[in-house]
Amino acid sequence: MTKPQPGEIQEAKAHPNGWVYRIAGSFGPNEGIPPEAIAGAWKVNENGVIVGNFIPNGRYDPIKWPSLIC
Repeated sequence: MTKPQPGEIQEAKAHPNGWVYRIAGSFGPNEGIPPEAIAGAWKVNENGVIVGNFIPNGRYDPIKWPSLIC
């Protein structure tokens, strides 16, 4: 089971009723993130808390975009 990191938990608090994505690589705030760099996501409830399990992205390419925390 993939567990959220502290930064991902903080990100969830800032995005209630949204999603938190685990992204491999470093991207600036104005850069587009290729779908192949998104390892997966968690749903965030109305209180900014991650709920449910990590949902892996089938398009994620760990060869091109390795992640140390996946």
